[in-house]
Amino acid sequence: MTAEGFCALIGGMADPKITVAVGARKVPIDEVRDMRIATAFRAAAKDVGAKLDAIKCPVHSKVATNVRLHFERNGGVDLQYDSCCEALGKKIGETLG
Repeated sequence: MTAEGFCALIGGMADPKITVAVGARKVPIDEVRDMRIATAFRAAAKDVGAKLDAIKCPVHSKVATNVRLHFERNGGVDLQYDSCCEALGKKIGETLG
């Protein structure tokens, strides 16, 4: 069983996958050498993950899965996730704004 499958089974969510723009490259958070930056991005991802985990689909009572965060050089963040249906995506959008 995958980690995502296990977390869905017990009702929790795995940690979001984090990537960071380094120059023109998109690198995993584990390759970021500056621990101050890596720690801050991990904390932000954990916070977003916890918020998403609290948002349940009004139709299926499921949470978002396969959550991905990409931090851009200009400070922007791209959030992507898989949802069971459009209702969950709409609820996430309304909640997170």
